[in-house]
Amino acid sequence: MQKHAHAKIPDEYVSVFHSGRRSEMNGSTSVDGYASHHLPQDQVVESHELSNYDGGLNAQDNNSAFFRYYGIPVFSPMGQKWIQSHRGTSDILKTLLSFGLPWASYPSHSTSEQEAGGKSGGTPVELPDRFVTEACIAFYKCGKVGLIYPIADMSLLEDSVKTAYSPSSDESPQALSIAKAFVLSFVTFCSAADRREHMSYPVDGERCALEAESMLSTVHDPAHSLGKLQVLLLLLLFHFSQGRLELARELMISIARSANDLSPAMRLSEPPSSPEGTVTPCCTSYKESTFRTLYWNSFMLDKELAFRTGTPVLMLAESLIPASLNATESPNEYLSKLLPTHDPQNHRSETSISHLKLSLIMSRVYSELYEPQSLKKPDTETLRTIRALDDELEEWRLSIPRACRPTLHISDLPTQSTTDVELLLINLRYHHSLGCIHQAVSRCQPCGPMTEALRSSLNLSVRASVSSLEILRATRFTLNRELFWFICFYLLSAILNLLCKVITEPFDFDNPECMRILKDTPVILREMDTHQLTSTERRHLDLMILLSSELSAMVEGSSVRNGI
Repeated sequence: MQKHAHAKIPDEYVSVFHSGRRSEMNGSTSVDGYASHHLPQDQVVESHELSNYDGGLNAQDNNSAFFRYYGIPVFSPMGQKWIQSHRGTSDILKTLLSFGLPWASYPSHSTSEQEAGGKSGGTPVELPDRFVTEACIAFYKCGKVGLIYPIADMSLLEDSVKTAYSPSSDESPQALSIAKAFVLSFVTFCSAADRREHMSYPVDGERCALEAESMLSTVHDPAHSLGKLQVLLLLLLFHFSQGRLELARELMISIARSANDLSPAMRLSEPPSSPEGTVTPCCTSYKESTFRTLYWNSFMLDKELAFRTGTPVLMLAESLIPASLNATESPNEYLSKLLPTHDPQNHRSETSISHLKLSLIMSRVYSELYEPQSLKKPDTETLRTIRALDDELEEWRLSIPRACRPTLHISDLPTQSTTDVELLLINLRYHHSLGCIHQAVSRCQPCGPMTEALRSSLNLSVRASVSSLEILRATRFTLNRELFWFICFYLLSAILNLLCKVITEPFDFDNPECMRILKDTPVILREMDTHQLTSTERRHLDLMILLSSELSAMVEGSSVRNGI
């Protein structure tokens, strides 16, 4: 398959920026604060810029401070002023902004810790019916549960089930607590992540999650560190699949601390496989192999949360790279060797490893383009970084078998893709990664012959957003809660990136395509099958439909006034 077509940034153009000139808006972009319940708008535009805003926006001024937030376009104070000047005060936008990040859900009840604290210490834990637990295991093994497969070792889960349901166990109290917490967290995860239609679990996922957290709080023996890490990961995925990013972030802090502490003892920085990628059990113990899978799944979710919330990453890939790394080996090549080995008997492992490798690239995208210090790079270094990351992303894409290879062109997808959730997800992650890489070029000051190359790179970010909306239009799925929150993030990111493009460059040739897909977006949302969603998600979806309709009308009206 042909590489995505765009103009490369040649060396002779990069040299134009050796003076280190930067646009004023880029130089003042602040990222000192991090995400809270409401949109962290001060990160995007500082007050002295806002006071000088006169209601217009010159495309030559650069758009990075207008919408950018860690690779995600959101409404900055300047953006809201622009909207008000062209559309008036909008109740829909006010409602959306009051929600906080538009792809997150904020529970109004007390936190799980507070609720769990009200439980009597002597109250026995009530496990789900064993038939339900065994059914969850069977569904999971068939690949019918979860967009991410978090269980590091199925035999450990099955042993935990035997221990937890045994009427008389010889296990220690802490071992019994871990076993029960594992069962509860696994059933909790399955209750929210089952992808089959008309499937309802006869369990209270919220209660099971509280019980699991309560049991986990009683376990302090280091011998159970791996089991504790597995339970935390399942609970994180449960909250993640409900759109509760604040709670997921709290759990991620505990996971990262535990995983980083265990890494040296588990020899994480030592490759577990031979150069050919075949499993070598003599080099990796059972515990080390289990930990490796847990670590890298946690690593991937850490990056997903960072780009959704704007909070800093907690698990740094750079910490695993030895100072004595061979000059002939790139850091990414070395890190790829540290990933879990491919299991030929597990058809899901190849897909999982592809996602993990993409997370390695996104870790670099964060640290080299969106981490606070990276915003101080001179333009020449930013351009080189963009080019290097683009090459890495394309190398990753071409390494994936053609049948499931992500693409910018929907016509290139295999015919069965309209019902393939895994293929949908890997395409959305690829589009978002490509968009984040190339949107960073907006921080560079256009200069002479370099302007067209910069425009080409920015247009590729736009193309990625269009592709995300097109693939959603081409697919038909029943939305469960987990899939809804994944799609919500990628969909809104794409919409806002296109809006950014249309507003800041109203005479650009790509505008008709951008406006067409913006007009189609409310239709795409209305046609989604939502019978598995809760009333909370349906209200959130209704707001997304109203928002996309209003933005479409706003942009169309602006274009008419500008004579497009």
